[in-house]
Amino acid sequence: MLILAVDDDPMTLGVLQYYVNSLTGHKLVTAEGVAEALEVLKHETRRFDCFLVDIQMPDIDGIEFCRALRENNVYQRTPILMLTAMSEKSYIDGAFSAGANDYITKPFEINSLKGRLSLVEQIAADAQSKTVDRPTSGPTGDRTRQDQQNIDLHQALPIYDVDGVIENHAMENYVTQLSRKSLCGSVVLGFTIRHATDLFFNLSAYDFSSVITDVAEAIADCLLPTQRLVSYAGNGTFVCVVEVATTIDVDRLVDQMNIYIRSMELSTSDGTALEVRICAGQPSRLVWRKGGAAVGALREAQISSEQAAAQP
Repeated sequence: MLILAVDDDPMTLGVLQYYVNSLTGHKLVTAEGVAEALEVLKHETRRFDCFLVDIQMPDIDGIEFCRALRENNVYQRTPILMLTAMSEKSYIDGAFSAGANDYITKPFEINSLKGRLSLVEQIAADAQSKTVDRPTSGPTGDRTRQDQQNIDLHQALPIYDVDGVIENHAMENYVTQLSRKSLCGSVVLGFTIRHATDLFFNLSAYDFSSVITDVAEAIADCLLPTQRLVSYAGNGTFVCVVEVATTIDVDRLVDQMNIYIRSMELSTSDGTALEVRICAGQPSRLVWRKGGAAVGALREAQISSEQAAAQP
């Protein structure tokens, strides 16, 4: 992999350079700040496979740089690992909201970084091998059910340009990071589109992806103003981590979301109106959930909402 490390600490960059140079198949390019990183991106002819980014830097912070990378079509799915001394929840939330895939706090262990890079290599390869129509503008040419071979009903599709929505593997890393820092006061909720299977088999890949994107936007908007992150887990199901101090009125929240979705007047590419509704599972608090148990809460939320959607 070709990796770009961005950090204003030369010592950290030196450690990373020494370590990456000892690995087979990886090359590290370094930049002492975001301004220098932007110059590197401007002149580098090769595409970077991964970014290691500090948060606090004197010119532009790493979270803003992460957000800028996600606005670049070339790097929308490229793995970004935040490598920082900042361990407060606000920084973790900000990094993942901006599009970070993982979060490593300094001082870091080399073995831990090695394991993360191995996972990143798989993600980078997966991102390059899978092509899914991006539903941000009208489809080009005829799209038939043959398009369906590009996606799978159970696939965790990437969703672009929706505030508060992150990829599914990033959500798993997010709750794991919260559990490591004992910051798990949040609630996990699952929302499932009713009759998602019927929609999948009756719509083109483009139209199905568009529905997923629109519903993700409705969920994320309706959860405001609370701090929230949303990811699409596949099978018409979204999992959300919401920071709340009181009990959530799930029924009222679902009604609000369905009204919002109805106001969007969803339709297919040929203008056929779509009736899309969601339902929710039981909320689950992340308190005392550690590591794998925190990730398990995401799975429980998905199962709970899918069971609710299966009810008549």
